[in-house]
Amino acid sequence: MKKFSHFLLCLLLASGMSTSAVADFKAGSDAASKGDFATAQKEWQTAATAGNADAQFNLGALLLSGRAGKADIRNGVKWLEKASANGHTEASYALGMIYFNGSGNELKMDHQRAFKAFELAAAKGHPPSQFSAGMLLLNGQGMKHDPSAAVAWLTKAADQGYVMAQYNLGLFHAGQQGAKGKAFKWFLKAAEQGLPQAQHTVARMYMEGQGTPRDLAQAKSWFLRAADKGSVESQYGAGFLLYAGMGEQRNPAEALKWFERAAKNWDRNAQFRLGQMYLEGDGVAKNLTEAYKWLDLAASGGHEDAHYLRAAAGLQMPDADTERAHRLAQEWFDANHKTPHKHQDLKPHGH
Repeated sequence: MKKFSHFLLCLLLASGMSTSAVADFKAGSDAASKGDFATAQKEWQTAATAGNADAQFNLGALLLSGRAGKADIRNGVKWLEKASANGHTEASYALGMIYFNGSGNELKMDHQRAFKAFELAAAKGHPPSQFSAGMLLLNGQGMKHDPSAAVAWLTKAADQGYVMAQYNLGLFHAGQQGAKGKAFKWFLKAAEQGLPQAQHTVARMYMEGQGTPRDLAQAKSWFLRAADKGSVESQYGAGFLLYAGMGEQRNPAEALKWFERAAKNWDRNAQFRLGQMYLEGDGVAKNLTEAYKWLDLAASGGHEDAHYLRAAAGLQMPDADTERAHRLAQEWFDANHKTPHKHQDLKPHGH
């Protein structure tokens, strides 16, 4: 569920500037489109007081955003509640987000109120609200855990193409006995919309034959799609299929490229494979220093086999070269890690 922020309400404000029969509302919209939020607030205040739901929503969003002065949470929420009561769908959704997350000391988190607000918008066919109501029910946040009702709301959103509802339906069914086929169906729908985590999951299911017949060509295709979007897990997955020759001729040189991308994003399995390939001269010229460096990094990340393969590399190297390789690992760690940390791991689980 997306986290509420004043920035979100600014987006809602921008998207809500529609024309209206009420002159004051239109005047406010015209002023806001020119960046004159003080005038917009004055005009919308008049229209909102007269009962115009669009003006109530825009006024509430404006007060919450602070674009017309200091943010006014209490009055912003008050106007959103009025708009919601008048049937404004986006106002109900915005209220749900506000109550779900709270707003510092000014507004406490209230999942029961959040659910009621989401439910109002969900009943009008609003997919983000249907998804949010479903997730609250699924997680038992603010009300009794109700998987049946949760799935009903998630399905309504998913049927309208809401990608996160599709993905979470996949996750739900994946945890149910004998429902891998249903899980795959929803994961595939989300994957086809370009969601990287769904694409990775679909690739895994094709690779393992879960919920669908095993198809390594499809697995590779979906790994590559997710990998191109920055999925580190899929970068490793694509590399592994190429490295192992699963479904096609083995291609260690191409695998190396994907392992390098994943390793640079802190995938310890990819770091281990790089170390192994440099140690064995597989798909790349043998290089004990590079092998030790990557195995050292993988071992530092907790990869069990890396400890032992690093020791095997060390046996083939003079002490000075081992120290240099460890230093290179430390330098790589420092250059690619935001948190200061001493890269030292002399034995399994050493730190």
